[in-house]
Amino acid sequence: MSSQSGASWYCLALGDGLLASIPLHDIEDAFRQLHPHGETPPDAAVFSRHRLDGLQCQVSVFFSPALADLARRFKARPCPRPGTHDLELLVGSAQALQL
Repeated sequence: MSSQSGASWYCLALGDGLLASIPLHDIEDAFRQLHPHGETPPDAAVFSRHRLDGLQCQVSVFFSPALADLARRFKARPCPRPGTHDLELLVGSAQALQL
C-alpha cells in the first residue's frame, strides 16, 4: 500500500535552531488550540527534524495531511511524507507517520 496516494504532507524550514524555538512554540500552541482537551486524532501530528549544517543546526517541521489548514496558516509547502530518520514528534500522535 502506497502512502503517496491521497493528501500531501506539508513542510516548513524554520532555519537556525536557536531562532526556531519561537515558531516551534507557536506551532505547538496553534495545535493545542485545535485540540484543547488533548484528544488528538491518530492522523494529526507535527514532526521536527534538526540537522547540522556546518556549525549551525537547521530545523524543519512536517505537518501530517490532517493538519493541512494549520500547515497553510504557517505558510508550509506541500512535500512528500518525510522519512523517519532524525524525526521527532513535536506535537500530536506518533501514529500519523504510519497512516
